[in-house]
Amino acid sequence: MAIGVAAAMWFGGIVLSWILPGVIGGALSFVLMVMALPVMPILGMPASGGGQRLLVAVISSSVIWWFIGQTVAARVSKRPVVGWREWAREFVFLGLGLWIGAAGALIIGAVALGAF
Repeated sequence: MAIGVAAAMWFGGIVLSWILPGVIGGALSFVLMVMALPVMPILGMPASGGGQRLLVAVISSSVIWWFIGQTVAARVSKRPVVGWREWAREFVFLGLGLWIGAAGALIIGAVALGAF
């Protein structure tokens, strides 16, 4: 399920780049794509791209999202009665750490490149 959430964010980023052309659409779609593929800043994706780097980002991010999904399922299944609301609450709690880390990597990269 966590991989599905990441895939939906990635697809949303692509659709957003089609709907909103220009700088704002590009920035918003890039943020959604980094949320979906948090390994992109580690691989230097904003500065340099390529098919190989994108493939590595997709595979490694999928592994990370799979582990987060398994961890969330293990934490939630300890309770006797659970639903999607409990799963979503735990997922957001763990996902926020990953998203904040990816945003921090982007900010550090922007500062290192002299954008700020």
